[in-house]
Amino acid sequence: MNVFVFRPQGIPQDNVFNDWPALVAAMSSVEGRKMLEFDDSLLPPALHCKIPPGTWPMTDVTWAGFGPRPGVPRPRVDILSGARLPGLRMIGNVTVVGQVFASQNGAPPISDFGDPDQMHIGLRDDGGGAHIANQGDVPIFDIDGKQVLFFIQNSLFGVASLGVGSTSPLIRFRGDGKNLGLNLLGLNQTGPNVVTTEGTARVIFGALSSAAQVAFDQTSVFNGNYDFGPQGRIQRHVIPRPPAPAAKTPQVFNKANVLVRCDGTDEFTQVLPSISSGFTVGTSTVPVYSGGQEVVIAEVAGGNKLKVAPAPGDTIDGSAHDVKIRRRGSKTFISDGLDNWITISET
Repeated sequence: MNVFVFRPQGIPQDNVFNDWPALVAAMSSVEGRKMLEFDDSLLPPALHCKIPPGTWPMTDVTWAGFGPRPGVPRPRVDILSGARLPGLRMIGNVTVVGQVFASQNGAPPISDFGDPDQMHIGLRDDGGGAHIANQGDVPIFDIDGKQVLFFIQNSLFGVASLGVGSTSPLIRFRGDGKNLGLNLLGLNQTGPNVVTTEGTARVIFGALSSAAQVAFDQTSVFNGNYDFGPQGRIQRHVIPRPPAPAAKTPQVFNKANVLVRCDGTDEFTQVLPSISSGFTVGTSTVPVYSGGQEVVIAEVAGGNKLKVAPAPGDTIDGSAHDVKIRRRGSKTFISDGLDNWITISET
């Protein structure tokens, strides 16, 4: 891979540049995959690498950073109003801060997504995590009517770190009936209100690692059109989602790692998802057979008429009969991966 270094106030030589237009021109003359390494080590602490106004082609370019170094986990790159970065799809260990404002006629820097398309943020386990924040009022990523999947690994996405936080969403997503997937791998932290949407566009926060965290406040997603899934074993999708009241009727869900908040004042029976037919993820019709997955059923309203039943073909502790959940109590059921739910705790 060809490596180019952007080092403001550095001495230009070979693959090292201190002039941004000259750097981009040099990269554009080289075919194939390129790595762009940002190095702000010669700048005063208050200054950072900056992407100036202009259109800067980034097809086949991977962003990376010089670091970590003492006191600086990764270099910082500010994207200024008027900067456009077509083709940029891979961001590694840099802190990227959007500084794009509508009052300065700024447009989203990355908006050339195809249908379908992917965006990769954070590249490796060995210090390759990124930090993405937006301090402008224009999103960094703009997706209009396209099916796009973000892979975000070991990164900080819209959260504050070392004084750098977000004041507005990172992504604008439009497209009725379309889904935006955020696949969160490794030690991810996803901040509040990272996506703003319109219409029936939907966001799926896919926590693929048990260490991934997603902030509760995602009210910038229009009409609450977002979901979580799949969940790691120690993560649980809470339904009904607070502040909605506890369920008084059976909830329908097709995957494990869910906590169901129930109101057992009036009698009803909550059916567990089917193990023998295979759990499904989202709208997928492909069954997933997996042991060790958990479901927690909790009575939170003080009623004593709540029951839990296995799906047809399954059992609970080897029996096809219902089990009762006592007033303000809960039971945790774990899948054996075949057809039986095993009660592992009761309160």
